[in-house]
Amino acid sequence: MLKIEIFFVSLDAICTYTYNAYARMKRILICILLIFCGLLAAERSYAQYYSWGADPTSFRWRQMRGEKYRVVYPDTARNTAERMMYYLDAVSEDISYGYIHPQMSIPFVVHPENMLSNGLVMWLPKRVEFLSTPLINGYSMPWVKQLVAHEYRHAVQYNNLNRGIVKALSYIIGQQSSTIGLLFMPLWMMEGDAVMNETEMSTFGRGLQPSFSMGYRAYGDITTEFKSRDKWFCGSYKDYIPSHYNLGYFMCRYGYSAYGAILGNDMAEITARRPWMVVSNSWVFKKLYGTTQPRLFSDTFRTLNEHWMSLPDIEQTTEQIAIPEPQSYTTYSYPMATPEGKIIALKEDLDTPQRFVVIDPQSGKEQRLYYTGIVSTRPMLDGYGRLWWTEYRRSPLFAQKVASKLYFLNTHTGKKQRIKSQANILYPTPTLKAGIAWVEFTADGTYHIVHNPGSEASYRISMECGKEVHGLAWDNATEALYILVTDDDGMHIARIERDAIVPI
Repeated sequence: MLKIEIFFVSLDAICTYTYNAYARMKRILICILLIFCGLLAAERSYAQYYSWGADPTSFRWRQMRGEKYRVVYPDTARNTAERMMYYLDAVSEDISYGYIHPQMSIPFVVHPENMLSNGLVMWLPKRVEFLSTPLINGYSMPWVKQLVAHEYRHAVQYNNLNRGIVKALSYIIGQQSSTIGLLFMPLWMMEGDAVMNETEMSTFGRGLQPSFSMGYRAYGDITTEFKSRDKWFCGSYKDYIPSHYNLGYFMCRYGYSAYGAILGNDMAEITARRPWMVVSNSWVFKKLYGTTQPRLFSDTFRTLNEHWMSLPDIEQTTEQIAIPEPQSYTTYSYPMATPEGKIIALKEDLDTPQRFVVIDPQSGKEQRLYYTGIVSTRPMLDGYGRLWWTEYRRSPLFAQKVASKLYFLNTHTGKKQRIKSQANILYPTPTLKAGIAWVEFTADGTYHIVHNPGSEASYRISMECGKEVHGLAWDNATEALYILVTDDDGMHIARIERDAIVPI
């Protein structure tokens, strides 16, 4: 009996020890799980999920607040931020025209030291990114005004997409649900609607520029000559295809004229209530307008082509020169005649980096002159065999710091040299007696015209804030510099004098 009793006591002790060990292990696992959940919550709360690149660390950030938005900007870009606030206030009542729901509350972030002009709406966290340097090949609408009219329209689209199942998912997965909402509206419709909005809010917007429809007009009747429509929606690595901005504008504009409705609003409303229709855009168009996406495409460009063909023919006054047979889509830009009768041009294609080439117009032979980076403004050839141009240079540390630097090439020796300057230089222009002039742009949004720096005849004139320079030229007859200026009144030409800028 004694041995049996000892045996049962020992078994009870073992069971008690095992239970205590299990309880301790359970507590440890619970603590680990809580710590892991805490780390996930901290990352969700404080980390920037999606980054578009860093700005210089020297920036001191400030913000201005409105009722439905706020502008975040470096202190050096205060003038740009104030103009942005002015435009946001001006369009806030009309930006949601045609949509059921107004624009969402969203911050605007200004990046003033990136010369690659752009703007886009991003999520995780949600914000509008503004590269505030005006577009090089701009038109008669100030860049900040164009960005506000375009990007703020996207804030309207997102708020109308954030309904139904997308809104429900936002309570579970947060702003990541916005990526699902983007499936309910095709990219061409989002961008086309925004281009249509900015065009309607300007006197001569992007959609009305002749260059905006040039690609389609050059192809002719694309609805009958090209069987596949996928190329026009998806692009091509072989042929030139206008972007979804061009495609979307014409289709949205035709849809508004034909059906009297904003396509984006109808698309967002029906897909929020019937998310399964995301499988096919044609289902949505069939339900809404009794048509399909391919038919909408055909109707749009058949109507446009009939209009373009009805215009008077223009007499051809130019002569083509011989060039080598291109192997893929190729462009020659900025042709410049040399004293020897040859032509220097910037050549681009899908196979080789940008380069300057020398073309013999008689034989059609072509010789590579020099490889370049991405050219920012048009090159110029002076009377001394020097080829001047500017190109973009990205900072190795900060993705949002991209400068425009000045170079020249001695076409006789092939030697390249960079003009050392901290400024962003645009539009190099040879002047009288081997002189040189250019335009400088500073992060505060101001343009400066510089002539013959470092010489006795040098001068520097600063433009008023809000005025953009989109070209600089020298006239031998009047021996004066002329600039192309864009402001709230449109675009005009002005003459540069030593101490003044005189509109003409």
